[in-house]
Amino acid sequence: MSIAPRPPPELSARRRQILDAAVTVLATQGWRGLTHRAIDRAAGLPEGSSSAYYRSRSALQAAMAEYVVWQLAADVETPAAELDQQPGDHDHAVAATSATFRRWLEESDLLTARLELTLAAARDDDLAVQLRDSRQSLTTIVDDIMDRGGHAHSGAVSATIVAALDGVLISALLRPAAQRAAFVADSPDLLLGSLVEGLG
Repeated sequence: MSIAPRPPPELSARRRQILDAAVTVLATQGWRGLTHRAIDRAAGLPEGSSSAYYRSRSALQAAMAEYVVWQLAADVETPAAELDQQPGDHDHAVAATSATFRRWLEESDLLTARLELTLAAARDDDLAVQLRDSRQSLTTIVDDIMDRGGHAHSGAVSATIVAALDGVLISALLRPAAQRAAFVADSPDLLLGSLVEGLG
């Protein structure tokens, strides 16, 4: 398996600053709180700064989705590269998945923003297309784990596993922060282990 790194969005330092602030606002205040004024405050910029770069809400949403997808995809590349070095090692695959989840939960604004964007995508076809690709990297990793373990499966199986792992992350976010790491340390092993046993 080899996952090509997703090229970073071409952003100036100011645009990156604005999008980082937008992610924080979306994660902490939701869609109702996502205004240009709130973003300017979160970024510590003069009022009107974010609207000068992203004039409409849809332009801001599209740029933020690309930014969030890129950051999460870049995180997935690390365990993917590690699995290339240790193919077929189920325990290592689970450990790599758990480590990635812990990083996401430690920086939960990014993860929460991605979940908010996912819900919005259910009502926005263009956003849905943007976010669909973000799942492909993780689905490819799951495909590889199943292939190298000698387990017959379909693409639908891998997509279902990824969806279930999303559920793990959501469940972790609903727990007190102090309990999240332990939860994601156990859940991927339970999920992937039971599936592998079921497929034989």
